Amino acid sequence: MSTLLKDRTVLVVEDDADTRELLRFVLQDNGANVVAVASVDAAFETYRQSPPHAVISDIRLGRSDGYALIKAIRETDVEYRGFTPVIAVTGFASPDDEDRAMAAGFNAYITKPFDPAQVVTALGRLLHRSGDLAA
Repeated sequence: MSTLLKDRTVLVVEDDADTRELLRFVLQDNGANVVAVASVDAAFETYRQSPPHAVISDIRLGRSDGYALIKAIRETDVEYRGFTPVIAVTGFASPDDEDRAMAAGFNAYITKPFDPAQVVTALGRLLHRSGDLAA
């Protein structure tokens, strides 16, 4: 087990159970505490009650989407929290999709299928940049 993400809480928002569990396993294997949910409503409730160090979210999430979540997170960040790194992990793979996600407030964009190490590396980089991980 790696300790790259030791003592960091990551909120995973993914409606596909297999992908959600893969992300949970990989992040926990790298030392993170993981809270995994399947909907935007559950994600924002979790986020408000116990803000994580970072969020990894799918964009297409049943009735809602990751854009609604990132909007709520960014509004909450401005008002209360500061900065929360958020990574989009999605099946939308066009450059326009990536541009839209980044403009909406995501900090990284990873397309499915993904290499789990890519997610860990991107998350570690964002947490380090935000000052949440020591150099």
